Amino acid sequence: MSILLMLVLLCARCLSCAQCGSVTEIQALTSLKLNLHDPLGALNGWDPSTPLAPCDWRGVSCKNDRVTELRLPRLQLSGQLGDRISDLRMLRRLSLRSNSFNGTIPHSLAKCTLLRALFLQYNSLSGQLPPEIGNLAGLQILNVAGNNLSGEIPAELPLRLKFIDISANAFSGDIPSTVAALSELHLINLSYNKFSGQIPARIGELQNLQYLWLDHNVLGGTLPSSLANCSSLVHLSVEGNALAGVLPAAIAALPNLQVLSLAQNNFTGAIPASVFCNVSLKTPSLRIVQLEFNGFTDFAWPQAATTCFSVLEVFNIQRNRVGGKFPLWLTNVTTLSVLDVSGNALSGKIPPEIGRLEKLEELKIANNSFSGEIPPEIVKCRSLRAVVFEGNRFSGEVPSFFGSLTRLKVLSLGVNNFSGSVPVSIGELASLETLSLRGNRLNGTMPEEVMWLKNLTILDLSGNKFSGHVSGKIGNLSKLMVLNLSGNGFHGEIP
Repeated sequence: MSILLMLVLLCARCLSCAQCGSVTEIQALTSLKLNLHDPLGALNGWDPSTPLAPCDWRGVSCKNDRVTELRLPRLQLSGQLGDRISDLRMLRRLSLRSNSFNGTIPHSLAKCTLLRALFLQYNSLSGQLPPEIGNLAGLQILNVAGNNLSGEIPAELPLRLKFIDISANAFSGDIPSTVAALSELHLINLSYNKFSGQIPARIGELQNLQYLWLDHNVLGGTLPSSLANCSSLVHLSVEGNALAGVLPAAIAALPNLQVLSLAQNNFTGAIPASVFCNVSLKTPSLRIVQLEFNGFTDFAWPQAATTCFSVLEVFNIQRNRVGGKFPLWLTNVTTLSVLDVSGNALSGKIPPEIGRLEKLEELKIANNSFSGEIPPEIVKCRSLRAVVFEGNRFSGEVPSFFGSLTRLKVLSLGVNNFSGSVPVSIGELASLETLSLRGNRLNGTMPEEVMWLKNLTILDLSGNKFSGHVSGKIGNLSKLMVLNLSGNGFHGEIP
């Protein structure tokens, strides 16, 4: 037999094999279509008689006449996946996200051994994550978030995974320590499940990990200090668990960490200085720190303020147990845009150095024991949109300089010891949406200047000593949704 004849026969055999594969894939996709409810008619063009079927079908991509990608996101498709999808043996990418697929994830999907990316998020899938998924040796992206999946995570997962997002399901049990074997991981999102036990210390072995999100589970124990070895970590969030103990200073000092969110846990002790202060020669990175609803009791003061650098923008410690005076060194963190220390045990006066925080947009110090008068230096914070000072012991008159903060949308000064009348300058706050002066000792007639605030949605003047008629101009406040004038000496009818 001549070499030429052999090549012809070999090519013919290859063509026949390719055609067989194509026929099998047409049958698999047609079976999928028949099992689905397609209210938008998205798959009406899936016709086996078309010249390039299935490669010219909507959502199908091919290489060498074999299906390599199936992308059908956001098409309102519903029904079950079925086992025939495993006949797409050359499939590298499967995206069925944001539909209404139900039933289980087929175990046979593990036969698609070339699969690199699996997007099944935001459907109605149930059951367990098939353990056979660990056989997908090349899988790099696994996203099944926002389904009704349950059970435990398989102990063996594909070793080349870079992104795993199984959030917003009902997974339970321990987080397997074998996740440390997935050395290429960049993102782990296990949030909004029912995981219990402790965070595996071995996660600290993941040198490439950038995002670790474990929010709203029932995790206990402490925050492993070994996480400080995750030198690539950018975002660490463990909100809404039952974690306790102290915050390891080395975690807050991670060289690339930008977001640290530990809210709604049981952490105690001092907030480490590394949260506010970078004393190394490297450019600081931490920008957002959310520690609210814990049991922190103190700040670990930076030791060398002259060599302390920070780019912190958001610092929230509301509802902790931090006492003492307002930390003066905090006014050196001039990058702050949001500062919330509400619901602690802080006392004394607000220092005039608060005016250094010229980038502040939100200043919330409610429900502490601050006293004295509000320092006029606060007018240097011209970007302020929210000032929430309720539930303290501030006294004197309501400062007229608030009228200079023309970006204000929220001004909440209730439950203090303010006296006198409402300053006319309040009428300059054209953007104001919430004004609460409740529970003070303010007097005089109903503040006419308040009637100029056309964007007000909430007005609370209750529990003061106002008197006289309710102004007829209150009808000018067309956006008003909440009006409370109780506990005053107003009389007559509301217009």
